[in-house]
Amino acid sequence: MASRSDLYIVDGHTDLPSRLLNSPADPRQRLEDGHLDLPRLREGGVSAFVAALYVPSSLTPEAGAERLVTQYEGLRRYLEPGGLEEVVTAEQVRRVVSIGAVGVLWAVENGRPLGLSGVLEKVVGWGVRYVTATHLESHEWCDAAGADEIHRGLSDGGVRLVREMKRRGVLLDVSHASDDAVLHALDALRSPIIASHSCARSLCDLPRNLSDSLGRDIARWGGVVMVNSYPAFVSASAAEVYRRRLAKVTPWLSEDLSPAELEARVAEVLEADPLPAVPLSSYVDHILHWVEVVGEEHVGLGTDFDGISETLEGFEDVRRFPDLMTALRQRGLPPAAIRGIAGENFLRVLAAAERISG
Repeated sequence: MASRSDLYIVDGHTDLPSRLLNSPADPRQRLEDGHLDLPRLREGGVSAFVAALYVPSSLTPEAGAERLVTQYEGLRRYLEPGGLEEVVTAEQVRRVVSIGAVGVLWAVENGRPLGLSGVLEKVVGWGVRYVTATHLESHEWCDAAGADEIHRGLSDGGVRLVREMKRRGVLLDVSHASDDAVLHALDALRSPIIASHSCARSLCDLPRNLSDSLGRDIARWGGVVMVNSYPAFVSASAAEVYRRRLAKVTPWLSEDLSPAELEARVAEVLEADPLPAVPLSSYVDHILHWVEVVGEEHVGLGTDFDGISETLEGFEDVRRFPDLMTALRQRGLPPAAIRGIAGENFLRVLAAAERISG
């Protein structure tokens, strides 16, 4: 397998900030739970990861904006040179790797609060590099996959917002967005976007996964589809369990529940209806499918670690990235393709967004 010096592994989507909010810990130390911390990131040869500031769909825009601040401050206190080191640009990722640090990039998952005055400016000031437009539910400016279609894509205000994001060098992430919202965004932006943690619908038929045609549309504009490791999005049998779970959880999103109350209810549902075991090889199937459909230069990785309740067998946390790289090699991918999927493709799109804003 390629060495760390010529292989940049970038996990394009993790939920470390919300994990720390729900279960406070010091990610510079080895943790007994969760999927990532500095020692395990180093063991897995991870160069950088995206820390998503997650806003539950049940929160109002105002409450969501407050949660963004809480999560940002909660992780930022642990960032320091030489360890978990904050980075903004693709070039900074390469620099911190050269000194043995692990880069931390910021994102927002569920951009609903960005419709409020001043919130986009605030997160840009933090160094946020992409915004996942929505989550489980449609909101004021974007429709969600499998949810009510309010706008048939984006609202007029949503179009203005994503164009302003582009002007500021912030990528739009269409994981969780409806099919129409993906097409609407591409038409409005005509530039690279990403799907930061999305599997292939043709292999696992869920609205949350991307169709082949949408993947091709993203690639046509230079974007990247980054593959999610959540077993329910990887395996058809696990997806059946996910559907049952979602049917129970969705009505609660419209209730006046605190995030802690909602998470407690969800935990009960997950425990009562566990997912079947899904192997790492099934995840590799999705990666290779996207390589075939969109081309190796438009595929990346977004595990959803620390945001998922179950993991794949053989890919339980960030220490297992070398096993994934080995599996890709054994399935016939050449070194250049593996380097691209591991991180170079995502870094290329980040750099492209920097040039647009500059």
